[in-house]
Amino acid sequence: MATIDSPWQKMWNFVGNQRTGKLHSKGICRMGKAGREKRRHCVFCGKPASSKNREHILPKWLLKLTGDPRRVVTMAINPETAEPIKFSWSALVMPACEACNLQYSALEGTVKPIVQALLERKPITSREAFDLLDWLDKVRVCLWLNQITLQSTIETINPHLHVNSRIGKKDRLLYVYTIEGHGKGLNGFGIESLIFQHHPSCFALRVNDIILFNASSDYSFSSGCGFWHPEHIEKHVDGEWAGRVAFVGHAMTRKLAHPIVDYPLLKAALRIIQPIAQCGENGEFFGPLRQNESYHFTHMSDPSRGTGIIFQQREDSALPIYDFDVPLDFEGVNAVGNGCVGDIVAQVYRFQLYLFQKSGELIGSEAAVFYAKSMSKILSETNEMKAVLAEKGQQSQRGNDFVTQAFRDSMVAAKRPSGSKN
Repeated sequence: MATIDSPWQKMWNFVGNQRTGKLHSKGICRMGKAGREKRRHCVFCGKPASSKNREHILPKWLLKLTGDPRRVVTMAINPETAEPIKFSWSALVMPACEACNLQYSALEGTVKPIVQALLERKPITSREAFDLLDWLDKVRVCLWLNQITLQSTIETINPHLHVNSRIGKKDRLLYVYTIEGHGKGLNGFGIESLIFQHHPSCFALRVNDIILFNASSDYSFSSGCGFWHPEHIEKHVDGEWAGRVAFVGHAMTRKLAHPIVDYPLLKAALRIIQPIAQCGENGEFFGPLRQNESYHFTHMSDPSRGTGIIFQQREDSALPIYDFDVPLDFEGVNAVGNGCVGDIVAQVYRFQLYLFQKSGELIGSEAAVFYAKSMSKILSETNEMKAVLAEKGQQSQRGNDFVTQAFRDSMVAAKRPSGSKN
């Protein structure tokens, strides 16, 4: 049985009555000294920021490309009042070491022409897709760290995950949706959801008239790509292995499935999937076959990192792309095929839920598992409510996020484990 740390460790410890913060009457955990210290850690390396710099979660070139960089947007929901927390895009920054910031600025420069090509409906190559997927990993983790800070959940969710420990480490997917008739604009979808806080696996980024639908999670797409994957995953909620994910057993088909993803995602102009073999604490790849197994070896872009080649999902087939410089052409998809913006946003919430439910079987004491399941049920219902509202294009005229408020009320009303201290 192989195990890794999970970003949701403190969530389950909270549910299992092993909280690290003080629970107040409204069910909100106020930020203590440890939480404040975490806020000052580098978003890239996770260490206390040296020669502290400020990293723009979304680069300045992207802000200028999509409108006024100083425009104000809703970035989170206040967990106590359910009122929106607003920021100008240009003020959306996180602490970073100067050296780390310089390192990742090169990636920003590489991605800019790739995004511009997608906006012009020009094909990109696998080589460019690797960089774009790395960049989306970086953006997704930065937005996650920013959200748990803004929503004051940094005490109940231990943010030990950072960009360096997450970029290019798990299976990932990118669907590029084209949306006609939209002017300049930049939106992040799904980043405020409670499931995203506990399992930052899926979000979408609207850049003018395209939507980048991105997902990454443990072995979510390896099976469809014919790669090694565990027979099942366990999430330990208490005891010696609390907060750890265990990969149990192994399976491998060595065959490419069509469709690759066993979830009915909306069609998109460009659909790419990349399986990634994971390493344990000893630096060796999980699974008895290791990375040098013949199927893995012939379908790897970088065997040292365990990263697979790009697999492109098309209407009539799924294709392994062996040549890194072959253009990945757009398929013709209209609004009827890929849905409207509301449909795509609803898909973000539902795919978050799908990946969350696939993330593992809860293992632990009866009481801890019971309360973890109760939490999971509330998270799931909250995301489904958000999906329905997105489909219908409904928003509260008063600006409150009543879905999040309903979650908070449910948490206050829920019975705590015996012996819990309020």
